[in-house]
Amino acid sequence: MSDTIAAIATPTGEGGISIIRFSGVDSLSVALKLFCTPSGNSVEKLSPHKAHFGSIYDPTTRKCVDEVVLTWFKTPKSYTGEDAVEISAHGGIFVSSRILGLALDHGARLAEPGEFTRRAFMNGRIDLSQAEAVADLISASSDRALQASVMQLKGRLSKKITALYDRLLFVLSQTEAAIDFPEEGLDFQKREQSIIELKQAREEISDLIGTYKQGRISREGASVALTGKPNVGKSSLLNALLQEDRAIVTPHPGTTRDTLEEKVRIKDTHINIIDSAGLRNHPEIIEQEGIRRTRSAIANADLTLVVFDRSLPLDENDDLVCQETHNKPTLIVINKCDLPEQWSIENLKEKIKTDTLIFISAKERSGLDSLIDSIYNCVINVDKNNDDVFISRERHRLSLVQASSSLEKTLVSLEKQLSEEFVAIDLNIAMNHLAAILGKTIEDELLDKIFNSFCIGK
Repeated sequence: MSDTIAAIATPTGEGGISIIRFSGVDSLSVALKLFCTPSGNSVEKLSPHKAHFGSIYDPTTRKCVDEVVLTWFKTPKSYTGEDAVEISAHGGIFVSSRILGLALDHGARLAEPGEFTRRAFMNGRIDLSQAEAVADLISASSDRALQASVMQLKGRLSKKITALYDRLLFVLSQTEAAIDFPEEGLDFQKREQSIIELKQAREEISDLIGTYKQGRISREGASVALTGKPNVGKSSLLNALLQEDRAIVTPHPGTTRDTLEEKVRIKDTHINIIDSAGLRNHPEIIEQEGIRRTRSAIANADLTLVVFDRSLPLDENDDLVCQETHNKPTLIVINKCDLPEQWSIENLKEKIKTDTLIFISAKERSGLDSLIDSIYNCVINVDKNNDDVFISRERHRLSLVQASSSLEKTLVSLEKQLSEEFVAIDLNIAMNHLAAILGKTIEDELLDKIFNSFCIGK
């Protein structure tokens, strides 16, 4: 990381301002080849962490490119932890690209995606979970996602993981000491106390794992599948929720042969709505793949809206729908309530296990407010003001699951009075999984994968 990198840090397009960033040991010297204050260039006149007005010149032609503001961040007090410069130029594709091109011609190289944040991580300014929070903050599309990203960026998750790591480290130190000095007559922590502490740590890890679903929904949005027998109005309901005619609607059963996914914002959460083919017994050959995809959508959805048609008698296909969704998180939606009813609620309650029914008419777009509130309450089932630590990435969840599994093995060894060597091995593994969340023990390939998902300039 001895070289100096540069990139445009603002989005492509026209705007009031664009920022070109430099980071590396030669950041200031590269910038000073291009920048000049009205009173002339002098390193002594450029105080760090202050804004300086001047102009960018092409060193070859000495023509002025733009009037800018330059800010120099002296190591280690910068985002990356090394010397850094930010040039604030007038917004525009050409002018920012011109300044960047001059920087690349005079000692800098183009930064790779996420390289600024990667340098912040490598220089100890942030840990890996905080680096991931930067990417989440940039891509946040709701207030919930924004607040979750800010909490993680401030180190709430890091502090939690570090506290768990330190607790295991203390138990490990006692275990290792017992291995190294068995005959010294020293007092080490009793196994019973170690068991108590490790069980508490495992419970905290389990609680953290349990936050993953809500954390993922806050970050990515929720997946809601629509299902029911053919022609109950699933596509009409999709159109009603989107407030546009996105899905084809006809009076003929089986019009939808494939899944159709669309995003809609409900309050402060993005919802990915999946319209699916109708479930029915004895489908035609062309319908079979659609039904297979319907089952897959139900299996992977955070919530399934099970739609019934009030205007047609219940039949074996409704029984099939109930059977396919009985152990899934569901909302029961009674559609076509603008038409004469053909069955009673009691008939349906014999087939389902819930008393919560939402009555709508997708065609008339009535009852939708109640349905939207119910969808939101089902997928967002935590207090909006709750600021507890939670996880939102599969990488974190997997590391915690593996740490919990290793702790379970450690506890078995302790309870069975096995040798301290067995205890230490599994305890070390558990600690390594926790450390991986913070980036203390992680391979370069995974770092490449994480930081390559960033935009260039961040």
